Amino acid sequence: MKMKLSEISAHPENERIYTPNDLSDLEKSISSNGQLEPIAITKDNRIISGHRRYMSMRNLGLEECEVRIVKPKNEVISIIEHNRYRIKTASDILNEARYLEKELKDYVGMGRNASIERLGKKQGERITLVMEVASRLGVGTTKLKQLMSISNYAPELITDIDSGKISVSSAYQRVREQHIKPKQAPGKSTNDFETAFRKFLKERKPTIEQINDTLKKTYPYSLELTGSDEDKRSRLIEHLEKLRKMDSRELMIVQKQDELDYSEFDKKIISQSKSLLPTQKELQEYFIERKGYMMNVETHIPEGKETRIWSCLRVHISSFEYNSPLGRSMSAMVYLRVKNKKKLLGIIQFASDSHTLTSRDEHIGWTTEQRASKREHIVNMNVCVPTQPFGHNYLGGKFIAMTSISLIKEWEKRYKTKIVGITTTSLHGSFSQYSNMKWWKDIGKTAGAMVIKPLREEWGYWVEWLKTSQPDLYMDLRKRTSPTQAILSNILRILNIPSKDYTHSHKRGVLICPLYHNYREFLTNKIKQKDLEPIDFIWKEWFYKKSIDRFTKLKKDSKLLEENLFYDGIDNQVMNDWLSSRGV
Repeated sequence: MKMKLSEISAHPENERIYTPNDLSDLEKSISSNGQLEPIAITKDNRIISGHRRYMSMRNLGLEECEVRIVKPKNEVISIIEHNRYRIKTASDILNEARYLEKELKDYVGMGRNASIERLGKKQGERITLVMEVASRLGVGTTKLKQLMSISNYAPELITDIDSGKISVSSAYQRVREQHIKPKQAPGKSTNDFETAFRKFLKERKPTIEQINDTLKKTYPYSLELTGSDEDKRSRLIEHLEKLRKMDSRELMIVQKQDELDYSEFDKKIISQSKSLLPTQKELQEYFIERKGYMMNVETHIPEGKETRIWSCLRVHISSFEYNSPLGRSMSAMVYLRVKNKKKLLGIIQFASDSHTLTSRDEHIGWTTEQRASKREHIVNMNVCVPTQPFGHNYLGGKFIAMTSISLIKEWEKRYKTKIVGITTTSLHGSFSQYSNMKWWKDIGKTAGAMVIKPLREEWGYWVEWLKTSQPDLYMDLRKRTSPTQAILSNILRILNIPSKDYTHSHKRGVLICPLYHNYREFLTNKIKQKDLEPIDFIWKEWFYKKSIDRFTKLKKDSKLLEENLFYDGIDNQVMNDWLSSRGV
């Protein structure tokens, strides 16, 4: 709902916790894009979330804003938790921690019975105050402990951290060496370790290669022996922290910007790719006026130089980052012939399905042995992208999804394997372009427990680091079903960075398009291939009606998309303004 800015007020605790910061980027974003998120207020009209938006809108001379009423159990905790994704200084984090310590002291409790007496979802769980504070702030426990130590022993370094003169890890190392480095306990000889180590060597007799290999995989020696250092490790943690705070759409657009920044297609390929995109006028003439939308549509598998054009299109016409599959795959282009010219309606790619996918495996009901022997009888459609404005104006995504079925024969011919179903996933949540299509069955969601992959510059450094320092391990990981996740998890393990702290919970819908009525019986070895009963896909009239209804409604509401969509790049300043307006 709307309220006058003069009717709401800043929460007094907010100014005590957070230091003022520059609002120019946020003001620019609000001027360009408007207010993207409502301001959260209490029933007394005090702001819980949105102080920066409130001040920016006042500075711009606006009179009204969108608000939503919240009823927090504890206003201080709510203010801090609503600022979880805000870019904060070290001073901000310490102020938040001090306030949260006071508010959470009773909740965490003390003594041996604290976990039993605690109410809520963490009843019975052993937690400490610093663990709970770090969790509420969205920072690592180690980082919070380091900041607290720095603040206690050398508070002047906090200002240097805020100004970027020194990293948290470097400041903590200085404090540790000067103030808290453990002194040798009485009676303990510096030779104790040497004696114990010698004994181990005599008993186990490891080779020097085994010793060095173990050290390279054990933090902190994994840094010293491989040419890296603590600052690079800290930079990776900070990078992952930023990505972890983003929701699925924010992360998607940041990854797309990163992909476009590193795109290396030459101007000729880009020009050829753009020339294939149909205009709204061409689409309307063909689909609406001639009503010949099923004629002259062909599915083409690119070869040679055409594969470069397909890759260029995949990067530039989709908002989702592309990761090329390993193993079996097949790509295709769906064309429409307009006046003897080929115009692209969309692109498709099939690949081998995931080794393990809980919702799929439960839906099929197969055993581990059956999955191992029958998994290749399912393909995954990892790319299904319509060109624009075809996708928006005519439900082009549904058309491309159904057209993909025609590729199955070519896949079977190429890989000599019978295919009984096609799986795919939505981009965000359960709703997708496959919704309301009876041929595509919603069978659940992904687990959402994927480790967040760093962006290309950071990722490239650590992959090369692993490849150079652990070549045998790297080659082994490359052969895994999910090599990227395997490589990333091992890098974090060797650096002693808990991968569970950097997994995203961006669950996506999982769908399957069965090609045979009794496909599950085949996959669970209850019937033979000769007993499969094919499904008749009579979908073209259904699509025609849906697409015409869609076009008619959009035209009536003046919401037809007129322009082609081809990402040439995403401006850094626009990106920063957009993320800032969303509190990231």
